[in-house]
Amino acid sequence: MNALVVVAAGSGRRMGGPVPKQYLDLQGKAVIIHTLEQFYRYDPKIKIVVVLAKSHLKFWNKTSSSSEAALGCEVVTGGENRYDSVRNGLQLIPNGCIVGIHDAVRPLVSQETIGRCYRAAHESGSGIPVLEMEDSVRMITARGSENLERERLRRVQTPQVFKSELIRSAYDQAFAQTVTDDASVYEAMHGELTLVAGNPENIKITKASDLDLASLII
Repeated sequence: MNALVVVAAGSGRRMGGPVPKQYLDLQGKAVIIHTLEQFYRYDPKIKIVVVLAKSHLKFWNKTSSSSEAALGCEVVTGGENRYDSVRNGLQLIPNGCIVGIHDAVRPLVSQETIGRCYRAAHESGSGIPVLEMEDSVRMITARGSENLERERLRRVQTPQVFKSELIRSAYDQAFAQTVTDDASVYEAMHGELTLVAGNPENIKITKASDLDLASLII
């Protein structure tokens, strides 16, 4: 069984405005609806849990009332941070699943990327979509900065997909500030990750220009 936790509890301060970014209009639909539809296209029977901030319930209720995709989802309230929010969502995922964790504001993830992630997780326990670095990269140091080998670096996307028992046990660890994504949580307990190719269009909408770009891509 495939499952998905959609993290939609973010405040979206960088976007500005009264409406959280996941509920903004994108070509006639809320951003989060585009996201949900992508996963239902991949697997019409997928179990989806949406993690919301309490203050966003009014936006979700308005959005879900007119969306068939949203009506099929379970909803749970998020925690104080993303770590707690994901952990809350995972409590509704049964054992024996392959479960993805995805940002609600990544509506342009491709069917191919979703498939690669779920297949890798089924085979190895994890499937993490990444992209190669195209720009030169420098790291700030106490002495100024230093060049990093971009050939050894990858940009990480979502969905990050895992066997449900493994990722749930990983989220029983204490929260650490050094953990920046679900893959890091998994790695801290279970070790090596399986990386797969992401898709460049799978951008995270965090500011107004990202919404404009997503509209052009669609």
